[in-house]
Amino acid sequence: MSKHAVRAISVFFTLVVVACGGSLDLAVQGQNRAAGSDGTIHVERQDTGNFMVEVAMENLLPPARFGEGLTTYAVWFQAPDQQPQRVGVLAYDEDGRSGQMMATTSLTAFDVVVTGESAPDAVAPSEHVVFRSTIEAP
Repeated sequence: MSKHAVRAISVFFTLVVVACGGSLDLAVQGQNRAAGSDGTIHVERQDTGNFMVEVAMENLLPPARFGEGLTTYAVWFQAPDQQPQRVGVLAYDEDGRSGQMMATTSLTAFDVVVTGESAPDAVAPSEHVVFRSTIEAP
C-alpha cells in the first residue's frame, strides 16, 4: 500500500473517531537527533466542543544533550496558514527520559510540534524539532 493511501486511511479514521465523540491516539516518532524517541498524542473531544490534547514522549534525551544551550521542550500548535502558538512545555523526567503535557484547543486542524528550547517562554519554535504531527478533526 502506498504512503499516500495509508495517510488517507489514517486521516479518514481520525475524522470518524473524533466526529463520533471518541478519542484518538496517534503514535509519533522523533526526527533527526531525537530519532530514538517515541510517544503518543491523545486527542479527546470535550463536552464544550474543544479538544484535550495530551502529548507523552518516551526515550527522550535531556534537552542539553539534544542541542547546545537547550533547557526545555516546548509544545506548539500550528493551524494551517497561521503562526505556531506555544501551548506549554513538556514536564520532563530526566531519570525516566520522558515528558508529558496537556493542553486544550478549539482548533480542528493543526500540527503538534515539539521543539528543544533554551527557555520555557520561547516566542517561536527553534530549529531543534523533536517531531511534528498533523491532527485533523471535523
